[in-house]
Amino acid sequence: MANVKFDYELFRGQFPHIKLGTMAELAGLWEVAQSFVGNEQTSKIPYAPEHGVYTRRTVLYLALAHLIQMRQLGAQGGLAGRVTSASEGSVSVSVEPFQANSLNAQWWCQTNEGALYWQLTAQYRLGGHWYFYREAHPY
Repeated sequence: MANVKFDYELFRGQFPHIKLGTMAELAGLWEVAQSFVGNEQTSKIPYAPEHGVYTRRTVLYLALAHLIQMRQLGAQGGLAGRVTSASEGSVSVSVEPFQANSLNAQWWCQTNEGALYWQLTAQYRLGGHWYFYREAHPY
């Protein structure tokens, strides 16, 4: 399996709604995304473009999109979560955080891309099952 190389035009086409920063900022966040996902030959998440398998690239791009949006939300003092109510006179907004079963999931579920990342990587986070029997079960 190959390593995923960042393709600015492809990323821009997949996430046109995300305001991209400088190339230096993108390069730094790409490194962080690779730290989360892994981009080595031995990564559990497959990437074999010669066979039409692009899962690792998809997951890396989702992680990068999430990181960009989290940085922008933090810089703007923005809200993250599901809007539960909004008013117009004297402007009022109530936000409920996305619900998840762990603190890591809650952080990822603050953006749509992060929530999709969390779902796509579930199969790689879950461990195997160990069964201990004295005798093998007949079926």
